[in-house]
Amino acid sequence: MPTKTKAFGRALKKIRLRKKLTQEDLSLEAQLARVYISELEYGKKTPSIETVFKISKALNIKCSKLMDLTEEELIR
Repeated sequence: MPTKTKAFGRALKKIRLRKKLTQEDLSLEAQLARVYISELEYGKKTPSIETVFKISKALNIKCSKLMDLTEEELIR
């Protein structure tokens, strides 16, 4: 079972790829460093609530959707 941080990263990457965005695209839209997006996706960093909101807005989804997908990743 993955950690919550790794589950968030997996969910983030899945959504980003579904939206056909590169890490660079997402980083520019969310005003975050591309390396930070990579670290989130690999579960190396835990995002703040502010970061979750920035990412959700950049992906044009609700934070709750991102959290729902994170929960789904936890049970895989």
